Order: sequence, then C-alpha cells, then structure tokens
Amino acid sequence: MSTRDYGVSRFFVRPRVTLLALLLASLSLVTISYKSQGSGIAAVFQKSLKSITDPIRSTANSVIHPVEDVFSGAFGYSSLKRRNAVLKNEIATMKNQEALSSKLESEVQALTALANIPFAQGLKSISAVVDNYSPSNTQMTVNIDRGSSQGVRVGEPVVAALGLVGRVVSVTGSSSTVLLISDPSSYVGVSLGSSNQVGMAVGEGSFQTIKVELVNPGTSLYKGEPVYTSGLQGGVYPPNVPFGKVSKFSSNPGSLQEQVSLTPMVDLSSLQFVKVLQWLPGGAG
Repeated sequence: MSTRDYGVSRFFVRPRVTLLALLLASLSLVTISYKSQGSGIAAVFQKSLKSITDPIRSTANSVIHPVEDVFSGAFGYSSLKRRNAVLKNEIATMKNQEALSSKLESEVQALTALANIPFAQGLKSISAVVDNYSPSNTQMTVNIDRGSSQGVRVGEPVVAALGLVGRVVSVTGSSSTVLLISDPSSYVGVSLGSSNQVGMAVGEGSFQTIKVELVNPGTSLYKGEPVYTSGLQGGVYPPNVPFGKVSKFSSNPGSLQEQVSLTPMVDLSSLQFVKVLQWLPGGAG
C-alpha cells in the first residue's frame, strides 16, 4: 500500500479524529478571518477548507435524512394503524346500531299491523311471541310464549297480521303449541273468492303450498284470487279469516274435482308475533 493510500485509509478508518481536526481548522479559520479582515491568505484557506467539508456535510445529510424518514414513517404508520382500528370499531358500532334500529322498526310495524287486523272484529284476543319452531317429518308446529295463565285454551285459532296461522293443540301454564295450517294433519274449510265455492284446504308439509280438495270441476278461478275460511267446518275456525291466494288450478277431463293449489296468506316460515283468538269450535267464546 502506498503512502497516499495509507493516508486515505486512515482518513476513513478514523472519522472522529478527522472531524475533530476539521472542527479545529474551522475555528482557526474563523480566528484568522477575523484578524486578517478578509486577507487573501485567509480567503484562499477558507475556500480550500470548504471544498473539503462540503462533500462530508453532503454525505452526512444523505445518511441522516433517510434515517429520519424511516423513523418518521414507522411512527406515522403506527399512528395511522391505530386510527384505522378506531375507525373500524366506530363503523362496526354504527352498523350494529343501524341493524338494531331496523329490527326494532320492523317489529313495531309488525305489532302495529297485528293490532289493526281488519278481520275477526269483535273477538277478544291474546297477543303472543313465537319463540320456537318445531317442524318435523310428521308435524309442523310453533311454540308461543302464552299459556293457560294468560287465558289460552286448546282449539283456539291463531292468526298473524295477514291471516290464519293455525290452532292451539297443547297448552302449559306459560306457553302453547300451535299446529300450522301447512301441517299434513291440518284441514280447514275454505271459500274461494267471488264464486263462494267451498273446499277443504289440506296441508302438504310445505310452508309455501297448500292444496284444496272437493272443489267442483270447472269452477271459475283466477290466479291470485283470495281464499277465506268458510266457517262451515263444524265451527273449527271463525268465518272470513284470510287464508291464502290461488297459485295454480286445473281440471282434467272426467275429473270429479278441480285441482287447486294455494299460497298461504301468511309467511309461515318467519312468524314473529301472533294473536290467539278467544274463540272455540262451535262458536263458543
């Protein structure tokens, strides 16, 4: 290694000594500059020193500034991440409140509609909440939160805001079981619209479809025609309670009856609030 190479190597190996020497030289320069008041020698020395210190200062800045940016970015990202988490929590809270508000509004509307049913006027009733579905292969029922302690009796009809739901088949002190009109063991006497044709609605184990038997072939019907309880089935249900709407009908040549299917007026798959009509078979109140 040459003497020149050795000097350069020592300059980079011992940066603290070099920087100290430069600092002392700068102080000397200030003193010389002050005493000489701008003499030529001082100006030349100052210019030479500046040519040495400028690259060092530039190198130091190029190292320090990226480090500052890294620390600033790291702390900025952490702060942004915390703020993002806070905002997510606030949004989740707002969505929960909105969902709760929507649910409460829906329940208020359902209760208002139930309180103002246009049918079965003059009959006393007991409002109840559906708290459990019990559909099975043999029976389609729901449980309600009212029983004998509130005056519910076996055999009483149960309705929702739009029409018939079923009838009470068992009662305890604080709850009751309701057999839905969609159950295969459910039979309801119905009257079909303007023709006043009487038939027997029989459940098929489906929330969406109920068939009607004993309808004379060729009976005038139309899709969407409303169907009501007839009140002729030994008084099991009061008359003129909305039951369903005609969804399909057809008459085969030589058939003894019209084939008719109904869609229940009430969505039996999502019951919330119902009324038990205080009316027993035979019309006894």
